[in-house]
Amino acid sequence: MRNGFCAKCGSNHVMEGVEVRDRASNGPVPLKVHITEPEPPDHGFIWKQGSSSGTVRAWICASCGYTELYTDNLAELYASYRKGRP
Repeated sequence: MRNGFCAKCGSNHVMEGVEVRDRASNGPVPLKVHITEPEPPDHGFIWKQGSSSGTVRAWICASCGYTELYTDNLAELYASYRKGRP
């Protein structure tokens, strides 16, 4: 749908990059994906756990309501995800 056309009905009435929000104790906040890197088995005495975040945005068809979600910061998210995995 990021090409400007709905994947379901073919309409070109697409709302792009709409913020998706979640509830928090201090009010609504942008929805995020968060990945925490696993602890390596042989780290030294001083070790800081890494993590990455990406913001979720929506592409919504104004004709049929079909919605796709996309996350930014993919390279950093994937690098964090791959750490500690074969």
